[in-house]
Amino acid sequence: MSLHKQIWDTFSKIDVSGHVEKKNGLDYLSWAFAISKLNEHYPNNSYAFTETTLDGGTVMTECVMTIQDGKEIAVRTMWLPVMDYRNKAIANPDAFAINTTRMRCLVKCLAMWGLGLSLYSKTELTDEPEPPKKRINKEKKQRYVTAFLDALEEEDALALKQ
Repeated sequence: MSLHKQIWDTFSKIDVSGHVEKKNGLDYLSWAFAISKLNEHYPNNSYAFTETTLDGGTVMTECVMTIQDGKEIAVRTMWLPVMDYRNKAIANPDAFAINTTRMRCLVKCLAMWGLGLSLYSKTELTDEPEPPKKRINKEKKQRYVTAFLDALEEEDALALKQ
């Protein structure tokens, strides 16, 4: 088995749900958790960052991660713009914004190997379909809302009560 496949098989099976942070309605995997899993499973790793300033003063961060196991070497590269709390690129970012982006980019790079990838797709990586119960509940709620609005419009007190 190739090292890339081995890394994928290891990281894609790790449950990250207890290590997700919420900020401004978005889910983020804790960088400390991600690094601990990287070092736990593949201690012979390294990563490096570079920044490129683009037109308008915005900055793109790139992370190159290398994992070595015996004679095999696996490399992944990922990039991310330096952004504010609204996920908008920042012109002329300060050191703190660059540091924050580096950690986010590191976690994104690990997601390319399967660790927390489901956070980016907003779905679980599973072959199981969504349970029908959820779809039925949504349809039922929609019917209730429609019936309520119709009763309200017709000023039908009995229908509103039901």
